[in-house]
Amino acid sequence: MLYLLLIILKWLLIILVALVVTIALGTLLFLRLAPTFGGYPDAETLTRIKASKHFNGKTFVNLVPTHASTLDISDITDGVDEEEGHLLWQFLFPPKGKNPIKPITSHQVILIDDPAALTTTLKEGEFVWLGHSTVLFKVAGQTIITDPVFHRASPVPISGKPFAMTHMPSVADLPFVDVVLISHDHYDHLDHKAIKQLVKQKKAGHFFAPLGVKAHLVRWGVSEDKITEFDWYEEAVVSKAQVEKAQVETSAVEKTAVVKNQATLSAEELRLVFTPTRHFSGRRIKGHRTTLWGSWVVHSPKLKVYFSGDGGYSSEFANIGERYGPFDIAFMEDGAYNVRWRDVHMLPEESAQAGFDVRAKVVLPIHWGKFDLSTHHWREPVRRLKQAVIKGNAQLGQGQPVKLATPRVGAIFDLDNLPNEDWWELEG
Repeated sequence: MLYLLLIILKWLLIILVALVVTIALGTLLFLRLAPTFGGYPDAETLTRIKASKHFNGKTFVNLVPTHASTLDISDITDGVDEEEGHLLWQFLFPPKGKNPIKPITSHQVILIDDPAALTTTLKEGEFVWLGHSTVLFKVAGQTIITDPVFHRASPVPISGKPFAMTHMPSVADLPFVDVVLISHDHYDHLDHKAIKQLVKQKKAGHFFAPLGVKAHLVRWGVSEDKITEFDWYEEAVVSKAQVEKAQVETSAVEKTAVVKNQATLSAEELRLVFTPTRHFSGRRIKGHRTTLWGSWVVHSPKLKVYFSGDGGYSSEFANIGERYGPFDIAFMEDGAYNVRWRDVHMLPEESAQAGFDVRAKVVLPIHWGKFDLSTHHWREPVRRLKQAVIKGNAQLGQGQPVKLATPRVGAIFDLDNLPNEDWWELEG
């Protein structure tokens, strides 16, 4: 009997060891081979990275000292105060009602008139918020999308699921997009499944991305000649014809480090400027801050747009406003914040101030209402931002007040008909 028990224990131990080894090996292979983690920069990009004055030889560095992370051991073991509590506890046991309890009412995105020609009903000067930091708009005859994310904000299928919506936007809803603007390579801003779908469905013209991000896009099927990488304060002037031409001549633009051009724009031209933010990057356990991050200025003769990407508050917003503003509309980060990581994610009151700093006439809050990425209630970002804008406007005196655009996901709007309903208060 004892001998039999020993045999059973022996085989149980063998099975346990084999299971541990299999899981460890599977995890290692996943981390090394899964396409979601992207690629590594080629020699040309590495040369540009090493030449950047924002690269210290190992990583990119923010313009101001920054605690560039959203999670440290101290975040789990320490509490800022009794009200904050412990982050781990808050994530594992969220309070009741923290997230929507039923699908959020959204608009069905119907933009394609002729699927074969990929034409669109989106008109010049119209905007569509597609959730989180994804905004579709048309300017200078070109359809532009920011940080197209339509799936999970995570590399694994057990986290990062978007909130349920009555009409969940997808790549299939999109028309042909002339310009894809990428702010950085975090999972809630760079969705590898969406990129692959854009390629497969032939819906993307040209990708404009931070230094180092080209490698990810290439691994997911984007042709190198359809990608232009930018360092901070580099810019390019493109027209619809030039974007199409750039698909085969982008390398010439990149070799000149994106030629700066302050000349007057024609009616069909856009100036794209990659501007700094106070954030970080990375898709792997190691290698954070080895690709760049930032925000975008989109400038046409009739419209100026600012897309904030992600970042903590800094004086650079005022610099951008002075250099490129005023902006007709700013897509401003407002969500997934915590007082412990405010260096890299603004609190709503700081987001409102950033809107004033860049001299925005209209602020569209983004980065909220789709994913549960922090400890706050899902409605809190827009509530606090609205109150901060009201307070800021009251202190302006004779200055131009900032307007707030709060569309439902999928709703088309323009600057003459801004959506301002508190629709989040109507949701469960």
